[in-house]
Amino acid sequence: MATLELRHLTKKFGDFTAVDDMDLTVAEGEMIALLGGSGCGKTTTLRMIAGFTEPFSGAVVVDGKDLRSVPPYRRNISIFFQNYALFPHMTVFENVAFGLKLQKLPKAEIRERVESILSLVKLVGLDRRYPRELSGGQQQRVALARALVTRPAILLLDEPLSNLDAKLRVEMQVEIKRIQKELGITTIIVTHDHEEAVSLADRVIVMNAGRIQQIGTPQEIFDRPVSPFVADFMGFSTFLHGVAGREENGLLPVACGSRTLLVRTDGRTDLAPGDACVLTIRSENIALAQETGENVVTGQVRSATYKGHTTRLEVSGCFEEPVYPAISEYAECKEGDTVSLYFPPERICVYKSTIGG
Repeated sequence: MATLELRHLTKKFGDFTAVDDMDLTVAEGEMIALLGGSGCGKTTTLRMIAGFTEPFSGAVVVDGKDLRSVPPYRRNISIFFQNYALFPHMTVFENVAFGLKLQKLPKAEIRERVESILSLVKLVGLDRRYPRELSGGQQQRVALARALVTRPAILLLDEPLSNLDAKLRVEMQVEIKRIQKELGITTIIVTHDHEEAVSLADRVIVMNAGRIQQIGTPQEIFDRPVSPFVADFMGFSTFLHGVAGREENGLLPVACGSRTLLVRTDGRTDLAPGDACVLTIRSENIALAQETGENVVTGQVRSATYKGHTTRLEVSGCFEEPVYPAISEYAECKEGDTVSLYFPPERICVYKSTIGG
């Protein structure tokens, strides 16, 4: 296990800044997810940690040691590549043993360590097969075993599940988390999938344009994004513009056109009466209402899309902007229906508006 620190880490490519003054500390045995869209700087950060890309400025520090002058092969850091990068002419055993042979370990120790790690990743009995004889999930396990068998201080995972189908992706999320906790290895995973990030990580770092937008636990990032950008990236789809009123008893009234919603803030906002603001709420937190009352609005269903466990609606007429509730599988709504929707005050996030929205 190791502690990792990124100190004012910056990377520029000409005039373009890929990573901008990044500060981050990862504790021993912690799994961190770097989450963001393409071009946000997450993979560049991973490559700087591994030593494949040289920082423009700043430092990568492991257990107090600055790694700027340490080449990749001496950093005791393993990286799991998105394409697995298995050697097609080598068996499973030979692929996993490759790094140990480079370390010139005794044959008996190599065999013992390879067999142990193959057992951990549930590949016992497949050691003589070649990559072409394995399923996608099995190939991924081989690549993971190869990254772990050298007993690195830090494990870096670059989009490890992107090549798998939905069912395998869920299964491997469970396996990666189990293995990481069992070994207690300090891990950073790069992903663009917010569900994957919150499923795997102890903490999630949301990035945009090379900068950290929010650091928090999966629940904090999922339920309480700090900005409309983070909310949008985390899957919030209903955004309403309004004007703040005066907070009373922990409830902030926000006028959205001709209708007002109450937001539970308990004083955790700097909004003053008259400030322009943005409200957002997760689709699954908007509920169908049977009666009128506070935070209940009525609108018309423009579209209904069946999603299995929920049906996603587009509803207009509630506010100037449409709203997108995801209702229970047992509720029946169709295009043209009139529906009443309840917005729980404690589930609404509110932000002061900035220029442009």
